[in-house]
Amino acid sequence: MAKSTNSPKMVKVVYFDETAATDYITIQNGGQIDWTTTENKERLAKIIAEIDVQAKGGFNLFSFIKASISGNANANIDTNTSKLIKSTVTNTLLTDYISIASKDKNIRQFHNDGVYAPENSISMYRMYSSYLNIVPKEQIPIDLEGLNNALLGERGYYQMLLNGEKDPSCVLRFNINAFKNDYSLADLSKMNLSYFGVKVGQCTKEQLSLEKEFEIRPSTNTPNVKEIVTGEKGKSSTRFLDVYDIVLAGVMSIE
Repeated sequence: MAKSTNSPKMVKVVYFDETAATDYITIQNGGQIDWTTTENKERLAKIIAEIDVQAKGGFNLFSFIKASISGNANANIDTNTSKLIKSTVTNTLLTDYISIASKDKNIRQFHNDGVYAPENSISMYRMYSSYLNIVPKEQIPIDLEGLNNALLGERGYYQMLLNGEKDPSCVLRFNINAFKNDYSLADLSKMNLSYFGVKVGQCTKEQLSLEKEFEIRPSTNTPNVKEIVTGEKGKSSTRFLDVYDIVLAGVMSIE
């Protein structure tokens, strides 16, 4: 999908890796955000004003921080205000990320695309494993919990392929903990979304299968006997797919 010259706007957030977005914005700001600049002072004032409106007035950032540190804050007020702060800061982080990433040629954008789990992959197993919980344990001839722990373990990322590509050219990886609004990996296959991702490496389509995923790929730079004797380097028939870690996914409109 061709990019528009108008600014993009996210109208529905499905997935947002806040940690990755924070790291990215911090790097773009030279390692830290300078809150002494006029622009950032205005942004901080706007954030505090938004929290104050949601808190129905009377919010004082410094009093809140002081009370939280000393442990004198009312438990209910402390919890509610913390939620307001987190929500407001997340919205600001989201807006900042879209603004900066939209102009960065190193951030790949995929628009109005759907994804699916590669056949016989860990991602496909993850999507269907939850449905097996409805089957009585005595009817399953294996220890399902043990199998899940063995296959999924502490795995954080799951790989998907783009719809509409007869011959896949790239892989989109998702942090399982970054889904919003109770969405899950399985929901992605039912939606056409916009994705923001950064290229992190390459893999073959075969490596996406459960059987091949843990195999160590030999170096393609090592010459074989024929290449050493003839001095000619043969062309590899292996086709590699670009792997992108997705930071943001959702429904986007162009204004």
